[in-house]
Amino acid sequence: MNGDRDMNNRVSIGTLLAGVFFLSACAPNQQMQEAKKRDAEFEQAVKNINLETADVGSMPTNYQPLIEGAIRDQLKDPESAQFTGFTTPRKEVMVDQSKFIYGYSSCVFVNAKNSYGGYTGKQLYWAFMRDNKVLRIQNTNGAYGSIIFHGRPINCY
Repeated sequence: MNGDRDMNNRVSIGTLLAGVFFLSACAPNQQMQEAKKRDAEFEQAVKNINLETADVGSMPTNYQPLIEGAIRDQLKDPESAQFTGFTTPRKEVMVDQSKFIYGYSSCVFVNAKNSYGGYTGKQLYWAFMRDNKVLRIQNTNGAYGSIIFHGRPINCY
């Protein structure tokens, strides 16, 4: 009798494990389909961006010092920073927490000292602003530095 109970327990555990394995194999497939659907919806939304009609907030008035301050906050030696070639702010869009944020962007070359005390050479930075506030600074030389988000490259000129 004990042998029958052990056998039943083994069968029950085996059935349970098989069920768990089967269900866990289905979950990633459903998650993948949902992710693909979200990606397709986002891709369509990107195609529908119209900066001419979007609410981009007020045009930045004193953007150069705002951008300089935001970039200095990210540098190892902020006092060594040399800024050249600011571009005039242009209407732009970025994504934050899966939502489009409309505003203005500007680019600037920055040469600053690294942690060894040597100048890095001119590096192009992109800044995004809305209502005279810098919301994002991005060094275009870094990983993924040349894109704002998937499907939207940085355009400084």
